[in-house]
Amino acid sequence: MHKLLLPLFGLSLVTACAQAPEPYWVDFSVRPNEEGAEIVAEIRGGPATAWVGFGVGPGASPQLVDQIVGVAAFSATGEALEIVAAGRAGYRIETNGEPWRLTYRLRLRPDVEDDSFYRASTRGDDYLILVGSDAWPRFYSDPTPLTRSPEARPAGPVSGATARFQLPTSNPAWRVVSAAWEEAPNSFAMSQHPVGSIFALGPFDTVQLPGVAGLRIALHPDWEIMTDQVEQLVGALLMSHREMLAPPQNTRALALLSPLPEPLSPRGDLRTAGMVRGQTLIVYAAKAPLVPSNHPGIAEAMAVFLGHELFHLWIPTGVQVTRELSWLSEGWAMHMGRRAAVATGWLDEAAGTRRLGLSYRRYLDIGGYRAGSLPAASTGPEDRRNLLYLRGELVFRLLQLEWGRANPDRPFERALWESLETAYDGIEPLDSAAVRMILTDLVDATTVRRYVEGQAPLTPDALGLAGQ
Repeated sequence: MHKLLLPLFGLSLVTACAQAPEPYWVDFSVRPNEEGAEIVAEIRGGPATAWVGFGVGPGASPQLVDQIVGVAAFSATGEALEIVAAGRAGYRIETNGEPWRLTYRLRLRPDVEDDSFYRASTRGDDYLILVGSDAWPRFYSDPTPLTRSPEARPAGPVSGATARFQLPTSNPAWRVVSAAWEEAPNSFAMSQHPVGSIFALGPFDTVQLPGVAGLRIALHPDWEIMTDQVEQLVGALLMSHREMLAPPQNTRALALLSPLPEPLSPRGDLRTAGMVRGQTLIVYAAKAPLVPSNHPGIAEAMAVFLGHELFHLWIPTGVQVTRELSWLSEGWAMHMGRRAAVATGWLDEAAGTRRLGLSYRRYLDIGGYRAGSLPAASTGPEDRRNLLYLRGELVFRLLQLEWGRANPDRPFERALWESLETAYDGIEPLDSAAVRMILTDLVDATTVRRYVEGQAPLTPDALGLAGQ
């Protein structure tokens, strides 16, 4: 009998050794300072050798990790742990499998000449925004993720995370606003590693929109665009999207409205910028000083812009897509922004068609007459984004027209959304092959080949814009 027990014992030992290591549990404490923030992460679980790497979010510069300084590790009793650099903004830390602590500082005051600062964590003169994928470390059980560039690192195996904020007593008007669940004042719990979590600290006024359960607006006191109408506008646009599509899967969301910094003020009438991370929409806007805050042109432009940003609660928040489908995420958002602005009465239909005609002329001016694959363009360089947005919007106009001729009583937007929801399993993002199959079920396969896959240029006749 003992001859049998020995192999069984050996097998059990091998099986135990082969099991995945215990996942990490992380408690973050954040203290804002003049430069940005000091952060302490208390860690439990994970292997005896922890691999820690910082990353950056989509669109942010990889150089952002160079603003993370003073990285150190300590045992629960305060002794310094061995920490060795491993790749760019990556570290190997010997923890002995015991609870430990990671400390670091974020220097987040933006470069005034960086006009894309809003895509990253930022420190303004009187408020601080922490974007999770740019501010939080990722924890791994092996060094492989650290061989990747900062913008390509995965979230890491974290089972639970909390974030607590110690607000400065020198700024009594400051508060923390986030779409994360608040367990106690200034203390939040996330259901997953907070790579995509956003926290804004500053003198924000928060408003729960009536009739729009789960959506809050956080308004900075220096916001000056449609100040007496912006809440009504956001609520109307969101309800329009819900009517055209369906309620988003997770209705808890935050729209954070902030002014653009002075160096980025517009030369023309209006300048806007937006970013979507998880259930948070960060919106920046500024107008020229001589333009009235409720100027009709400003209201029309803001309706289209905010309609675009709010649509991202559906794509990619509700249904994830792969990178080569940026044309779908952004082009459809452009289309839906204009559609919602018209549906809510903030933009009349004739003006909406004129705006589309202007989009087509801009599309031609920047080289859009050359046919090309939208999926291929989605993975192209950043300086081609304008072309991608414009062409995506025009293609959705064309798809809507073709669908409407055969299905006058059912909106194209609802049919497409329902098909995407059915195909999405909630885990793996949809890819181009899956979306191509969905589109060819809705419109003619030749249309998809010609205009999505780029075998033919877009023309005014095909777009219904002849004579515009």
